[in-house]
Amino acid sequence: MKNKEAMTATISTCIGLFDFLKEKVGERKTRTEAYCDLLDKSLAGFVSPFLRNQDFELRPRQCHVTVSDLATEWRWHRATVRSFLDTLESFGQLERTKLPKSMVITMHLHDGSHAVPDIVQGTAGIVRQLNGILPEWINGSITSDDAGIACGQIVHQSITDAGLKYELPEDDCSVTLQKLPERMNARVLEIHTAAVECIVLAALRKVLRRSKPEESMKLMQFFCFDLGASWPSFIDLSKTLAEQILNSGKEKDIDHDDDRQLLLDDLHDPFLSAAAKALEKSAGADCRTPLYNHG
Repeated sequence: MKNKEAMTATISTCIGLFDFLKEKVGERKTRTEAYCDLLDKSLAGFVSPFLRNQDFELRPRQCHVTVSDLATEWRWHRATVRSFLDTLESFGQLERTKLPKSMVITMHLHDGSHAVPDIVQGTAGIVRQLNGILPEWINGSITSDDAGIACGQIVHQSITDAGLKYELPEDDCSVTLQKLPERMNARVLEIHTAAVECIVLAALRKVLRRSKPEESMKLMQFFCFDLGASWPSFIDLSKTLAEQILNSGKEKDIDHDDDRQLLLDDLHDPFLSAAAKALEKSAGADCRTPLYNHG
């Protein structure tokens, strides 16, 4: 009797089964033991001692490790560790976010409710991952290249996990803004849009870090004493300041007399300082890196 054609199947189990299946063979860990070690580390939110001083906030089911540490602990060669992680990733068991000299491993686990990884449940998971990387770029811990590579990996993995191909429309001058959604998969466009928005916000935060927090009090002083706490006047002033800042480098169509322009120039830094504080508060839930550079 011939065997039926092999079929793929998903097996639902618990970590206790792997504890039962583990067998101790000398000092070198088996592949099962190494996999269980990754499970234990991700559930415990493990951070390698070498990385303890790095400001990286882990999400559930994540651990922060280095290949060298895993190789030492498992008594494997580093190339073997990399190959092992490559294979697990190809099976959809984990996801790696590569950082300079380290990586964050996310294990694809669920609690028995048959939930799929949160990365494919809308863009919230993508935003959380990007906001785990971008604060390091904001505070200067990693370069723009490193941040870009890490963000690209997150986007690529998000698209792959959603069962889609990482394809962009061909460069065609006939592809207008209105036609772009027609030429690009809606889910892929959604993922790219979420990533672009995260990076734009991070860029604003990075630039605004140069603002001094105490400068914003000058704006409050002007509001109270010069404007007499007039909200309509302050709204009009804020709009004018925002237009001047955003139009910097462009041809300006705003005409001010010399005294008015001197006032706007004087309030330029206080306005940016107030914007920095407001942006820090609005982004605080996702990115807990201070905007201000006290150094």
